[in-house]
Amino acid sequence: MPSSIPYDPSLVLANVVDNKALQLIQQIAAAAAPADAAQNDLNALIAMRRSLDMTRNELVNLGINTKSCNDELSSLNNEITAAAEDYVKKKITAEKTIKPLRAQIKGVNSQAESPVDYTKTQIKSMPLASDSMNMDVQYFSMDSNIESADAYASTIATFVAASTSWMGVNASKDMSNAAQKQVSSQAQKHSLSGTLVLSVSCTHKNASVLAPFVLNPDKAIGTWNRLFPNDSLDPTNRMQMMQCAWMKEDQGTSNRYSILSGMTFGSSFVGMVHVLNSTDGKVNETMTSAAQSLQSQMDAAAWYEAQSGGFGVNSSIATDVKNLLSSQNVTTHVTLISMGVIPSMVASEVKLGVQTFAKFDPKASMEAIAELQNSTVQGQNSLQASASAARTGKQMVTMKGMEIKAALEGLAEIDDGHNKMLDINSMMSALDDYLKKASEGNSGVPLNYFLKDITKKELAEAWVAKYYPNQHSITNDDTTPAPRAQAAA
Repeated sequence: MPSSIPYDPSLVLANVVDNKALQLIQQIAAAAAPADAAQNDLNALIAMRRSLDMTRNELVNLGINTKSCNDELSSLNNEITAAAEDYVKKKITAEKTIKPLRAQIKGVNSQAESPVDYTKTQIKSMPLASDSMNMDVQYFSMDSNIESADAYASTIATFVAASTSWMGVNASKDMSNAAQKQVSSQAQKHSLSGTLVLSVSCTHKNASVLAPFVLNPDKAIGTWNRLFPNDSLDPTNRMQMMQCAWMKEDQGTSNRYSILSGMTFGSSFVGMVHVLNSTDGKVNETMTSAAQSLQSQMDAAAWYEAQSGGFGVNSSIATDVKNLLSSQNVTTHVTLISMGVIPSMVASEVKLGVQTFAKFDPKASMEAIAELQNSTVQGQNSLQASASAARTGKQMVTMKGMEIKAALEGLAEIDDGHNKMLDINSMMSALDDYLKKASEGNSGVPLNYFLKDITKKELAEAWVAKYYPNQHSITNDDTTPAPRAQAAA
């Protein structure tokens, strides 16, 4: 992506320029220029390839032979590959060069006071440059959803009757078993991931200049003495100041400092967003119910005529085993470097929640178990009735299938609320706001610096013109020149 505009906070309009800071910015810009140019070449080739592809498709639809076009596009593919390799190499080289230079930029600085007279100087905005924009956006998205479910229910019923004679005139032993099982298994995996990489750089037409530009001689001399203690000015020595104002200055060897008197502006917006929202759920539930009955019947005509008695043991058991694993993983990584414009970042809401059983409490679980258990016992009772009918009517044992009742529990979603997070929508909203503010041209970081050099002679002239206006006039600022005193005849 194109590099962001290099900027040093110490380079402030109307302040004394730190030459080292200015040189550092120029070195960073020079190191990034080859990679930016290589990317522009690559983007131009890719855009041309896409345009030519559409042209070829139109020719195919018209039934025109495109063999020569295909040959040329093959050659273009080789150029794109070479351009991509060149860009990658230059980009890596540029980042290695810029890294130590960028580390030298300080966020907090101290420097001499500005010698500009703010009460008489004005900052004007003038359309000296031009508006332009360079944008490169890459977006990747993947959404996948996998679901699987398996459920089954089964019933098993058996009846056994055994006749014995040792217990009396007529005796029989009846044993019945009934079992029911319901199993449900469900798996779900949903993954949504997206990556957005975008870069925008703009130049703004409006420039800020100091017009009129007026120095405060006293502050300017104080700044000079701080910067050049071995070549200082003494404003208490009138003769020295007069001689310095009238002397001829050697432009090649004399000391000087620069004031930032104007600048043109630009802005850059470089951002990256990676969002991963994955939901994974696995559910298993098994319910079993078993009932067993042992009955012994004996008919004793000698004891009780036409009467019968019995004794036995009935038992039943039901179990419910539940397993649920539901997880949600939300990961987002947002990087934004905006120079010259501060865009508005609006967070988006993301819904958080995992799954749970719809009625996950002891009462509901016992009710579900009782429902399945009662269904199983009813099936067993039907077996006993059939056995009794068979024993009484001397008929074959009849089997009756039990009715299956759904007792498995459904799923519900735990609502963990909504959290605010920065995502792709947030970045696009920030881009809209950036473009709106950039088009207004009321902000930006410096692209071009207008420097005004201040020499020792000019400071002496300004001091003499301020305190002795009839003897000398200022020649290097925007104040109205004072008339020089006429030489005596």
